[in-house]
Amino acid sequence: MTEVAINQNKAYINVVIGCLIAGMVGIFLKSINNMNIGSILFYRLLFGFIVLLLFIIATKKLNEIKLGQKKKYIALIGILNVITLFSYFSAIQYTNISIGVLLLYTAPVYVTLLSPIFLKEGISMQGMLGLLLSIGGIVMIVDPSNGALGGEYLNYTLGILFGLLAGLSFGTTIITVNYLKDSYTGLSQLFWSTGISIVILSPFAVNTCSQTLSDNITILISFGVLTTAIGALFYLSGIVRIKAQKAGVLALLEPVSGILFGFAILGDPIFASTIKGCSFILLGAMIVSMNNSQFTQIQKIANTMIGRSRKYPKNTENTGVESF
Repeated sequence: MTEVAINQNKAYINVVIGCLIAGMVGIFLKSINNMNIGSILFYRLLFGFIVLLLFIIATKKLNEIKLGQKKKYIALIGILNVITLFSYFSAIQYTNISIGVLLLYTAPVYVTLLSPIFLKEGISMQGMLGLLLSIGGIVMIVDPSNGALGGEYLNYTLGILFGLLAGLSFGTTIITVNYLKDSYTGLSQLFWSTGISIVILSPFAVNTCSQTLSDNITILISFGVLTTAIGALFYLSGIVRIKAQKAGVLALLEPVSGILFGFAILGDPIFASTIKGCSFILLGAMIVSMNNSQFTQIQKIANTMIGRSRKYPKNTENTGVESF
């Protein structure tokens, strides 16, 4: 295996690990009490940023985070980060987790549609197939028609709008990160985007009383360190080395891991539709992770199997009834 292929595989693995860690967000949110969304986001990012800064100092990577060209796009990632997280959590608050997750992960649709315009990446059959399979899996898992809407109609509509905004913002983030991959490392992008997000969210810091903060401090620290620092670092270090469309589809592994964690830790039930949906998403992720030669080989095998089925159709008994 060539060095390029090895690095490519490492990038896919890093993205997968990051998505699995991100899937734990629901567990942390369920454990935090009496705090609004803005305050939760602020302290989550703050504690993660502190650990990230210590990591940079300890590993002597201060030169890596120096700002260079395209500064406005670094600022854009920070702004998009706030929009995505705030909208995503608000969508869950006004509707439910299933609908919030479904709308957030419309992001690959925006990536597939916008990346040819902004990144000059062609839409390949492989990317479209992986996208369709993964989106189909998400719909199977979190079909909004299967659950009660709950709350007032106005709140539900507001939640839908927040969810759509989260998906668009997340998709735009993926495109922006890939645009900056030749100018900034994943570590540099993570550091500056998190710092900018903290500044934007700082007004929410005063909205939490000291007792409430004390009651939730352990969860908030764990939340920030694991999801903001460790998980995001894995994700960004991988996403900058793969195409935007593939990164968008691989990111769909996050809701799968969230469902599995919810079952294992919170006792949430897993239904047959959940298993089917997970299978579709994993298949889509596998397809999009293949290199061109591997995907071509799969196509040849599929074409051969289809050709054989047409050449040797199953024999049917003559029942005197004409088939249509």
